Amino acid sequence: MFSYTKILLKLTQEIIDQIQEAMLHTKKDGTVNWSDDDEIEVQLAGTFAADRFIVIKNKSKNPVVSAAPHPYYDYEKNVFTRDGREEYMKAKENNERV
Repeated sequence: MFSYTKILLKLTQEIIDQIQEAMLHTKKDGTVNWSDDDEIEVQLAGTFAADRFIVIKNKSKNPVVSAAPHPYYDYEKNVFTRDGREEYMKAKENNERV
């Protein structure tokens, strides 16, 4: 978290309203991504001196569940143990989910 002694940009009600409207985003099926009781964390980020990004993290959605490791990859050796294309093509030919 950054702390500054002088704030040059003030969050006006117009900016707050625009952020609020952007937060009303829904998923394709119409369900809400964020609810009013979600715990959030606000951070400031930026790449260049003139850039600032307001980052709003939804702490209620943590921990993030990572994907399972690839079944055909040896993570210690950093190599694939087999190709996997044969199984893919057989499943595709049989109209199975790929």
